[in-house]
Amino acid sequence: MKTIKFLFQDLNQDERQILGSGIVFILGAAFFVYLLDTATTHRAEVEQKTEVKQSYELPASYVKYSNRIYNEKYGK
Repeated sequence: MKTIKFLFQDLNQDERQILGSGIVFILGAAFFVYLLDTATTHRAEVEQKTEVKQSYELPASYVKYSNRIYNEKYGK
């Protein structure tokens, strides 16, 4: 602690303000980068969503079944 005080004793008020402003800027920039890093989700962690389109067509097995029932009822 004595070394730090000794280094800053030689600086005048303007130099101290410039140095203090630089330290505040660096800390603020680091905090801003931290906020940006924690606010966004990483691409690897994002759940992949796939849309399933609903089909209104009957499956082939149902068409075969309905044709069999129709033929049994009305005869062919």
